[in-house]
Amino acid sequence: MKNLDSDLITLLKAFIKENEIQVDNKIDSNSRLFGSNSVFDSMELVQFIVEVEQFLDEEYDIEIELTSDKAMSRRSSPFISLNTLSKFIIEETNE
Repeated sequence: MKNLDSDLITLLKAFIKENEIQVDNKIDSNSRLFGSNSVFDSMELVQFIVEVEQFLDEEYDIEIELTSDKAMSRRSSPFISLNTLSKFIIEETNE
């Protein structure tokens, strides 16, 4: 999973292009997924999370539910940015 950050950036860029989402900022690991100045609205975020789960299953053979109670009850959302999402995935797969 050493390329997870770059894989998530690539996945996000492909998702944005496929769904014709207008993005004004450069896409990198600090790109906001949720909240103010974010890439997505709530429905797009849900669709992207599903794609990330499928990607992790197909590319890393990791079955993970990113929208688990644990993720949703965190004080700080793992969906704020690609960086927080990546950290959450690594945290969950190391348990």
